[in-house]
Amino acid sequence: MSATLLLIDDNPLNLKLARDVLELGGYTVVTAGDAEEALQLLAGSLPDLILLDLALPGMDGLSFCRLIKADPRWQHIPVVALTAFAMKGDDRKALDAGCAAYITKPIDTRRLAHQVAQVLRMDAQTNAKVRILVVEDDRIDLRLMGEVLEINGHMVLANTSAEAAAHTVQHKHPDVILLDLQLPGMDGLAFVRQLKSQPDTRNIPIVAITAFHDRYRRDELLAAGCAAYLVKPVDTRELARQLEAAARLSGAPAVPDGSAAAPGSP
Repeated sequence: MSATLLLIDDNPLNLKLARDVLELGGYTVVTAGDAEEALQLLAGSLPDLILLDLALPGMDGLSFCRLIKADPRWQHIPVVALTAFAMKGDDRKALDAGCAAYITKPIDTRRLAHQVAQVLRMDAQTNAKVRILVVEDDRIDLRLMGEVLEINGHMVLANTSAEAAAHTVQHKHPDVILLDLQLPGMDGLAFVRQLKSQPDTRNIPIVAITAFHDRYRRDELLAAGCAAYLVKPVDTRELARQLEAAARLSGAPAVPDGSAAAPGSP
């Protein structure tokens, strides 16, 4: 199904050129000549992406972007800024206002449809919900991490033991596992090895977590198949990003950028 784009530009020639190029690229294009007309269109239907000229009459593009990003009805729609008056710092202003990307006029007609496709693809990846299995026997930590991940829009599955988690993995198929290494019964490292030995679970990324970093060597955990190794207390502001990065690895044994390895480990 073709994506629908809302193109906002007060210059009729620019509007027609961009619309023709994008329609040739397979998109459905709705147009508006100013922010007020665009708001009327948004009240009736939601596009997949907005292409926004920043130099609009009346309400300017940056103000329009800030307005829709403050409204729950529209804040999820990616906005690409267009401007013919690019000055140093304009790209930063556009991003700070909530734009997902910034394109300088005159548009490159050979690249515009591809640039839009890139933004749509990045937006889909950013907003994709990740199914995260948290395995943690400390119920306070379990609840805290679960709440943090749910606030970030992810689906959280939770278990307090490896044995229960094994059942969840088989029936719920998580995208990534956050695994405490100090578990009752089967310990976390044994559980990692069990998962990595089975064809249907070996590609699930596993992020190990422990409060006892001196008991586990980073190279041992990576060799066992962990994607990353975090040390408690966990930085909850970074937790969702780290798990999203691990999920994108599809189980490759490497530490994502920004993840925390055990201090002093080789």
